[in-house]
Amino acid sequence: MDLKEIIIGNIKGSFKIEAYQRGYRWSDDEIKHLLEDIDELPFGQKYCLQPVVVKDIEGVYELIDGQQRMTTLYLIMKYLKMSIGQIKYTIEYTTRKSENGHIGSKKLLEDIDTIDLNSKSTNIDELFIKKAYLFIKNWFNGDNARMNMFAIKLQQFVSVIWYEVDKDENSVDIFTRLNIGKINLTNAELVKALFLSRGKKGNNGYEGNPYGIEEKRQPEIALEWDAMEKGLHDDNFWSFITNEKAERYPIRMELFFDIMEKKPNNEDNYYTFNRFVERFKNADNKYKTWETLVRYYQQLKEWYKDFDLYHQIGFLVATGASIKELLDLAMDDDSQIKKSQFRKEIVDRIRKSVRFVKKGGEGEQDEELDYAELNYEQHKPFIQTLLLLFNVETIRQKGDKGMRFPFESYKNQGVWSLEHIHAQNSESLRSNPEWREWLALHKKSLLELKKSLAPNNKNSENDKLMDRIDEICGEIDVVIAHIDDKNFNGSIREEFSRVSPLVVDILSNGDDNSMMHTISNMALLTVGENAALSNSTFDVKRMKIIDMDKKGDYIPVCTKNVFMKYYSLFDTKLHFWSEDDRKYYIDAMNHVLYDHVDESGNEIKLINSRIHYGRR
Repeated sequence: MDLKEIIIGNIKGSFKIEAYQRGYRWSDDEIKHLLEDIDELPFGQKYCLQPVVVKDIEGVYELIDGQQRMTTLYLIMKYLKMSIGQIKYTIEYTTRKSENGHIGSKKLLEDIDTIDLNSKSTNIDELFIKKAYLFIKNWFNGDNARMNMFAIKLQQFVSVIWYEVDKDENSVDIFTRLNIGKINLTNAELVKALFLSRGKKGNNGYEGNPYGIEEKRQPEIALEWDAMEKGLHDDNFWSFITNEKAERYPIRMELFFDIMEKKPNNEDNYYTFNRFVERFKNADNKYKTWETLVRYYQQLKEWYKDFDLYHQIGFLVATGASIKELLDLAMDDDSQIKKSQFRKEIVDRIRKSVRFVKKGGEGEQDEELDYAELNYEQHKPFIQTLLLLFNVETIRQKGDKGMRFPFESYKNQGVWSLEHIHAQNSESLRSNPEWREWLALHKKSLLELKKSLAPNNKNSENDKLMDRIDEICGEIDVVIAHIDDKNFNGSIREEFSRVSPLVVDILSNGDDNSMMHTISNMALLTVGENAALSNSTFDVKRMKIIDMDKKGDYIPVCTKNVFMKYYSLFDTKLHFWSEDDRKYYIDAMNHVLYDHVDESGNEIKLINSRIHYGRR
């Protein structure tokens, strides 16, 4: 393979476009976009177009990818001939040769500035080429100053990435991979070509290829590349180091390149590759860059294997920390930070990420707040971060090396939301299907509650409660029947609003809702898209958790503990989320996040104060 950057004015040779490709089809919009990009380029600033993929066949380049762009550039230069001079390359579509009285594609392009653009076209390619040239002509509108400046930019500052594949590669396979589904060459493929492209050693470096490397280094780099790519296809490892979906990176090594170059989200597709091109113009940088990449990978693998750092760094990455910043911190040759210091720094960063403060104004200090002040409606992201840490640290502190927090499941199961463990407000439900599902779910829960009362708890109070459950279930049946009856003329909303508080009252066991929106009633769940379930009482969600667990769905350990009453120190009522349960839940958080003592007897406080149940 050969890869280099070529200024448009220096492209020369004969190009042919084989029959497996479609003809010229660029529309006005695509041509306009290219013209405007170059026209708006500040004078003297370089601009690199997307790659051109070619194969040299006996002195003629088969143009595998980039034919639409190369044809359009030819048409632009043809119109600017007074400013450009002679064009150094030709293009021929092999299915459009001059024969049987028809003008061929090569002749058409060479004579496009002399023919009648409104004349009848003999084929679809001729029609599109004429339309393209006419659009270019109208776009410039005879503005000589604009044309001259455009020609200078195009000839001196605009380039393409020239990607020349080996002669024994199958052109059709390459074309199919690049173009079916509009799959372009990735940054990773192009950067790999930079690392592995061959160059002929001369007195002044690598002749003909400024990016070439010593041939003896190529097998070594290729093997290291393959080993790292294979390692990155371990989804657990991938989810430990990034929040990016793997689908975004067909070649996963590209993540390392984006990390190294700190690629902004809004940059163009080839931002990373273009940055590497600049790096490699100094030959020594190529080897230093590769060594850095290998060190990055080795460092990440070391963290991944370390039980504590896996959980701690995994949490930081999951909550938005820069993995590049952590790598630089650990690998900075100037500071040579010790591993023990690095571990303390990681813990300190975790502590800062869940530090609950109110920012002071100018000249004022930040105010340390009580975690009881956390409110679902105002601090949802913060509470979610705190609960994630609670889940991660619960597993880490247990110390079972065979059990790790599954970042892969956490990041890929769905959109995690902060859910009320017990919801007492169903007013946000708006439609017949939501009302019907909510009623059906809660009827099932009421019947389970009745069943638990029947066998061994026969007394007058239970009798009354069971009768009340039967009465409410009957009313639920009536509302559901009305929902299913298309001819019902009454207000379903009013019927639901009448029955739902009766259901909630039974399944809340008389508990008030004063702590409804505090952290003592919050857990991480993936039921957020189901409005009926999100607005359900504790027992309905408990049955849902059991169902999810049976199906093998991932449930965070602390969420499962909540609904299985793991934290309750004595036998609280199974079907209800009581005040006692909430207090025990808060105690469990404090034990993990504030009162934790490590194996050496050191206190590790990850939060800035004990979480209190209710405001002090």
